[in-house]
Amino acid sequence: MNKYKRISAGSKHLLILNENGKVIAKGSNKNGQCNVELWNNIKMVSAGNVHKAKNTGNTHSVCLNNNGTVLGSGNNQHGQLDVSEWNNVIDIDCGWMHTVGVFENGSVNAIGRNSEGQCEVSKWKNIEQVSAGDWHTLGLTKNGTVIGAGNNTKRQLDVSEWNDIKQISAGYLHSLGLKRDGTVLSTGNNKYYTCDTEEWKNICYISAGSYHSVGLTESGKVVATGNNDFGQCDISKWENIICVSAGPDYTIAMNENYEVLLKGNNSWVNL
Repeated sequence: MNKYKRISAGSKHLLILNENGKVIAKGSNKNGQCNVELWNNIKMVSAGNVHKAKNTGNTHSVCLNNNGTVLGSGNNQHGQLDVSEWNNVIDIDCGWMHTVGVFENGSVNAIGRNSEGQCEVSKWKNIEQVSAGDWHTLGLTKNGTVIGAGNNTKRQLDVSEWNDIKQISAGYLHSLGLKRDGTVLSTGNNKYYTCDTEEWKNICYISAGSYHSVGLTESGKVVATGNNDFGQCDISKWENIICVSAGPDYTIAMNENYEVLLKGNNSWVNL
């Protein structure tokens, strides 16, 4: 999955990993989440993807170094950036105010805000990938099953029967699972048809935003479903895409020429 995690959409900032292993941050720097100038030799990035509400907005960024260590920048109100002692990490992800990491031995660590139990992952084993939503966390096991922790008010953790999964993505109140056959499973809040992914085929990567879902096809096209108030789902004309990320009210992608595309609310960024 590393090649797909070259970009990450946050609440009002985004991260871009260039060809040289350097990270570029664009957007709001209210909490220092864009202070990434010293990050080098990076293999993946994750921006805290916060749902839009009056009581949210503080966010953070993390990255995974090629040597298996983790760096962070931004809001550390709940200790979500206390990652300096993490080693042998193979995957990372940011939630609202928590950070999750997978280690080479298949164990998982989650730090930060735990009011919904989203950091209660210490007993997880044989994990190869994690995804952090606002209030919940998903883990993908090496045998293709999925486990979850945290808020389940919209059934976003009803993933125990999923199998043959190769990638996961946790949004605000919904969850996505990409099966090895290229189809996509979804559960959780479907108010804006966010979970209407039954007809998606030949998908190689998925990303869950606040109220919309995005899928990258093997042919480099992109599909989307969900809230489209800002045009964040108007991405059917994109071509030759190599990675994609869904934010709260926008979608970003990178094409094979390393150009970054954005659809949706872009009032806070100048690409």
